[in-house]
Amino acid sequence: MGGSGAVVKPPSPRLRCALVSCGIGSILIAAALLAVTLTVYRVREPVMTMNAISLKDPGAAAAYSSSPSSSTPPPLLTLTVVADVSVKNPNAASLRYAATETSVYYRARQVGEATGPPGTAPARRTVRMNVTVDVAVGALLGDPAFLGDVGAGAVAVATATRVRGRVAVLGGLVRRRVALEMNCTATIAVADMSISDQSCEQRVRLR
Repeated sequence: MGGSGAVVKPPSPRLRCALVSCGIGSILIAAALLAVTLTVYRVREPVMTMNAISLKDPGAAAAYSSSPSSSTPPPLLTLTVVADVSVKNPNAASLRYAATETSVYYRARQVGEATGPPGTAPARRTVRMNVTVDVAVGALLGDPAFLGDVGAGAVAVATATRVRGRVAVLGGLVRRRVALEMNCTATIAVADMSISDQSCEQRVRLR
């Protein structure tokens, strides 16, 4: 009985060193890619800021409020509320958002609503948008609370602005949906239709 077989030679020390170096290099590259993904390409929460709430051309309403006669004003008498909003995108990719929504409330009753156009907030940039909402003052004249506030010289209102969008990083491999909401309160002075005591609170959701 006899047989012969090829003798497998162990890899040379130089080859073993090359294989070990290659393995270590692959691990380091994977770790570096993971670190970049978790830092540079991590999806961060955008920031919404309400720069100002103002009234556009409030002359007609101011004229009526200064002399509210017994006659009923035109039913289409309106106030135009302008919400000046900024959205800061801190991400390394663009934020694409759908149409913005802004609502105006008086004592938890919605009295106006408007939408703004969709758009894109470039990477690490801030976009600014104005949303105008028409409020039908005539619809509030039957509310005793509203007439009482007008008589007292100040009307408190609230606004809610909503922005929904999406951030895609790493060529679309990582996608996160973003929902921003800014709730504000303010006081309208009846005498000159100025706005004061503005206070806002932001909510952000990433999915």
